[in-house]
Amino acid sequence: MPVRPEGQEAFQEELRFWVNGRYHVVSNPDPGMTLNKWLRSQRGLTGTKVMCGEGGCGCCVVMVTHPDLTNGGTLSYTLNSCLCPLCSVDGWTITTVEGLGGQKAGFHPIQRRLAEFNGSQCGYCSPGMVVNMYGLLTKNPQPSQQEVENHFDGHICRCTGYRPILDAMKSFAADADPEKGGCIDIEDLSKHHCPNSGGVCSNAAVNCTKGNPLLRCDQNGVTWYRPTTLEQLYSLLEQHCTSQNRYKLVCGNTASGVYKNDGPYSCLIDIKAVPDLHICQAGPPLVAGSALSLSALLDMLQTGSDRSPSYGVLAEHLRKVANVSVRNVGSWAGNLMMKHAYPEFPSDVFTIMEAAGAKVTLGWKDDSQTVAVTDFLKTDMNGKVILSLEIPPASPDEIFQTYKVAPRLQNAHAYVNAGFRMSVDRQNGSVVTAKPAIVFGGVNKDLVHASATEDFIVGRKVTDAETLRGALAILEAELKPDNSALQSAEYTKQLATGLFYKFYLCAVGRESLSEFVRSAVDPLVRPVSRGEQHFKTSEAEWPVRKPLPKTTARVQASGEAIYTNDLPRTAGEVCAALVTSAVANCKLGTLEFSHAMDMPGAVTCLTAKDIKGENNCNVPFISPVTPRIELLSTGEVLHAGQPLAVVIADTQSHADAMAEAVKVTYTDLKPPILTIHDAIAAESFHYPVFEKTKGDPIGALAGAPHRISGEVASSAQHHFYMETQACRCAPSEDGMEVQAATQAPDMVQTAVAQATGISAHRLYVSVKRVGGAFGGKTFGSLIPAAVCAVAAQNINRPVRLSLNLATNMEAITKRAPYVLKYEVGFDDAGRLIAVVYNLFEDNGSSAQCSFIPILPAFAENVYYCPNWQFTGQTCKTHTVPTTMARAPGISAVHFFMEHIIEHVAKTLNMDPMDVRRANMFQNGQTTLSGHTLLDCSVTKLWDDLLESAEVKQRKQMVEDFNKEHRWKKRGLSVVPCRFAVHTNFFRFTVFVAIYHTDGSVVITHGGVEMGQGIDTRVTQVAAATLGVPMEMIHVMSTNSLTSPNSSDTGGSVTSELNCQGVLECCRRLNERLNPIRQEMGGAPTWAELINMCHRKGVDLSEKYMEHHPPKSPHPTYNSWGVTCTEVEMDVLTGEREIRRSDILFDCGESVNPALDIGQVEGAFVLGLGYWLTEKCVYDKDTGRLLTNGTWEYKPPTTKDIPADLRVTLLPNAPNPYNVIRSKAVGEPPLLMSCSALFALKQAIQTARQDSGIGDDFFSLDGPATVEACHQHCLVDSSSFTL
Repeated sequence: MPVRPEGQEAFQEELRFWVNGRYHVVSNPDPGMTLNKWLRSQRGLTGTKVMCGEGGCGCCVVMVTHPDLTNGGTLSYTLNSCLCPLCSVDGWTITTVEGLGGQKAGFHPIQRRLAEFNGSQCGYCSPGMVVNMYGLLTKNPQPSQQEVENHFDGHICRCTGYRPILDAMKSFAADADPEKGGCIDIEDLSKHHCPNSGGVCSNAAVNCTKGNPLLRCDQNGVTWYRPTTLEQLYSLLEQHCTSQNRYKLVCGNTASGVYKNDGPYSCLIDIKAVPDLHICQAGPPLVAGSALSLSALLDMLQTGSDRSPSYGVLAEHLRKVANVSVRNVGSWAGNLMMKHAYPEFPSDVFTIMEAAGAKVTLGWKDDSQTVAVTDFLKTDMNGKVILSLEIPPASPDEIFQTYKVAPRLQNAHAYVNAGFRMSVDRQNGSVVTAKPAIVFGGVNKDLVHASATEDFIVGRKVTDAETLRGALAILEAELKPDNSALQSAEYTKQLATGLFYKFYLCAVGRESLSEFVRSAVDPLVRPVSRGEQHFKTSEAEWPVRKPLPKTTARVQASGEAIYTNDLPRTAGEVCAALVTSAVANCKLGTLEFSHAMDMPGAVTCLTAKDIKGENNCNVPFISPVTPRIELLSTGEVLHAGQPLAVVIADTQSHADAMAEAVKVTYTDLKPPILTIHDAIAAESFHYPVFEKTKGDPIGALAGAPHRISGEVASSAQHHFYMETQACRCAPSEDGMEVQAATQAPDMVQTAVAQATGISAHRLYVSVKRVGGAFGGKTFGSLIPAAVCAVAAQNINRPVRLSLNLATNMEAITKRAPYVLKYEVGFDDAGRLIAVVYNLFEDNGSSAQCSFIPILPAFAENVYYCPNWQFTGQTCKTHTVPTTMARAPGISAVHFFMEHIIEHVAKTLNMDPMDVRRANMFQNGQTTLSGHTLLDCSVTKLWDDLLESAEVKQRKQMVEDFNKEHRWKKRGLSVVPCRFAVHTNFFRFTVFVAIYHTDGSVVITHGGVEMGQGIDTRVTQVAAATLGVPMEMIHVMSTNSLTSPNSSDTGGSVTSELNCQGVLECCRRLNERLNPIRQEMGGAPTWAELINMCHRKGVDLSEKYMEHHPPKSPHPTYNSWGVTCTEVEMDVLTGEREIRRSDILFDCGESVNPALDIGQVEGAFVLGLGYWLTEKCVYDKDTGRLLTNGTWEYKPPTTKDIPADLRVTLLPNAPNPYNVIRSKAVGEPPLLMSCSALFALKQAIQTARQDSGIGDDFFSLDGPATVEACHQHCLVDSSSFTL
């Protein structure tokens, strides 16, 4: 029974707070409930999205206001509602995206501007982006553009490529172009109705709050306390430190996003309301209370940087810790406690504060103690609390620097972090006068100080080369990295050594360094990003060809756009979750559900025996056969993450907890096959070898003047759509209604019918929109939909299933990895003579979606070779089956061909650009797949891009830079693309109806709106063809009734085909309307015309299926493009900056250039993730995915995009092969993103040449991570000089 601290008044046991100006009282809240769950489930405020549950994606961000216990007044900031416990918000004012504006009240300026700048595609991330900007403007109404960009370090957008989002938000900056927007009036930021005063206020309701009383909430065996004095806190600690039940101090709760399985705890103590923990003394020394957030500490340090430069260094480092919304609530003390509990945690706070010589003060009931940060790790903290942090200033002769190198520039934990402090007497030969601090994090869980190195340096001259050599030798002996599946020990050691070298050069001083090595001292500095967009449009054809935002952009930005998991709950509705395997390549032993059924809210558990139809979730596709894939395992476990059972509970949280509680045993465990090379060695394949031959490749290869051979690989990639897989199934009197987050409603209908045994005509499948898909919601949506339907069928109640991110990444399909083994023959000019091309595709545990048969149409890219031998082999591994992904397989073979061209160029010592140009297709030449090209424009695009991007001049500048810098290198690469578009294999049914009441028009089509703007495009076509305003047209949900048997939305052709279908429907309607129009004198109003047609019995609806059966296997047409990318890389760390990308792309005559620009940029940046940052890592023993969340899997963020991104749509290039004259744009630009990898490869090649040991050709596989780039540079400490 919870005990009240001695001498205290009664507990408050209810929460009182405001949301969007409305007062709420929550009695007996659940300590386990987050603010996000409460907002969505209890208040229906679904504009606040949910995705990662880790504080790593930003879609759940809200703004909060509460009393400022440090400075008085109030404090407003954004936070991740997915991490914020509901119990912590007592007395707060909370503002969600709905509180800013909407259709009824009027849109907020931020919402409007995001829409107008085309910054919302699928829209799932948009509310979080809007609220994040609102939080910045509330704190700083006139930020700089740099401050705006810095503020978006915790937000992921998978669709747009970020450029339009950043442009929209930077338009509010004080230094922005006034013509693009301008600052917002502080009075217009927010106006809410105050429930206490009855007037209008701006988040001021919190000022009406009485002082916070002692709070206690008790539910489900967990008690939440909120003490308001240090005495109360000590009393609670004393009560619980001797208890067998565990307690935890809570401040921001952000640690739960890192260590999600921490606990369980029976007591949670919220320390935020204790004033003594909010002390703030500017010093020096600077003193910060333990309840101060990382953001507050950062601000203190930045303000104090004029008193000690070291404070500025610390502040700059803290900007690299997590992200703004995490730093706003996460405390520095909580970060240290994570390090205390988990010694392997690479705590930046611990590393830099130890290096700075900081001390922490600990307190308990009768005493306190001040200790060094490193001694804190050895202190038993049971019954104690951190009170404060004391940071001394640096002395005048001290050099102080900190470093962090991570897989991604923002919101990523460190490979290695380091802090160095050294006193150097510049007046006496640069002697080190005291023992320095050489502190590392991330090397191993025990190493803090490199003590032997510290001792060695004392009394020596840093300008003496022998001091450097001796220190390096000792340091390398001290650095003994822990083994890690996520980074190599070799890289960890070399990186730590390189960071020490960087600092050592700082200690020496630039003036004493040779010009060649000075670049080691300077960090990579990213400027404020910029972009240019160039296109032509025909105003005479508007609204077709008109650059317009999406018609739903504003409702997406306001949070009013509804996604599948946002649908309101219906009576009796319950939630389901998957029980998945934790190991691969074994047999299922037992499933024990008793503990799960004892969990709160449990309803039932289902296994394969409860499937009434066929236990198979696969449907026919392009593979030679359709393999059977079990929906729920009956015994064989092929991969970790494989669904074994489904559990059902009253809420999604309870269902997820049930799934975790199911006990699973396994038998016959065998080592898993996890890679293509493992599969080749084990001869583990799905299908026989696929072959395609042109000419005499073997003979031509034998007679070629030059021959090369090699191997290159590309890895897997998760789709990482922001909306995870979700479905809602509701039994009805005559079947079932299925609302699925899918891009393939027909596939879902087939899979559900198969699993339930219900005939397809009794299944009504619908989808309004999806929050990103990229191919992952074709086959990937079948398991969630079929499982959900089976659950609903078994219990005869509506069931909703929404996968958490970890389950989504472990159980649902991904992009396939590939390996190419090749032999190539060529002449002295680099012209290709023969290519022998052996391709291996990793299809995982089932080849439901092999692309080997279609890849010969793409393998050559833009290069002609008269002799080809293409063989393709599908490998069987114990990983999740692979599937469609934006440019599936195509992106890999495109990269492989470019790699071959680079290999040829290196062999002949030629410029790769010259070899590319010499081999380009000409019209009349025939491809490997037998297609004779008639639309080849690549040479024109190539020459135009080289001129517009000033490639020749920039190439010379890169070469000059590399000659002058040893430790920074630049590279520049130009890559073309050919994307063979096949429209004839797709079909879509379109329905257009005109209502006689007012002449308004409704459309349904067979495509799915997933960010590409298909609904906007068909509206433009219909408006132009019928001659009515776009506002009179509405596009309804895609469904299986009005658009039956439609193909999946993919292949980059769905928009143009549905536009053509709408065009045909409207043309037929016009044929019926025109005679009546002439009878009425030729110029009636639209409403009059429609009314008369209705009276005369004219059919005002039309249905049409857009499908043209293929006459040959050849593409309908080709999309062409060329991209130039320039990068800069830090050789000592592997870090890099994409300085500029120029993209010239042929999309015909665009229906909507603004949307097509967005597709180009979004595809390109998604490709940057594929080639540079997104790495999948598996446990070699169990086969389990280790990179199953935002903590380890790293899609690009706002500072991973080119700092200068210039996109041009090729003008005057109508597509003669379709009636609307446009071309595919969704996938082709992704192919050219490998230009960044090849630019890095050039930079690495120069670094290898400088080392004197690496001038040979080398393969740089994808992804070229920070670690991979560094390792390929062949850095050795023997080359570290002054």
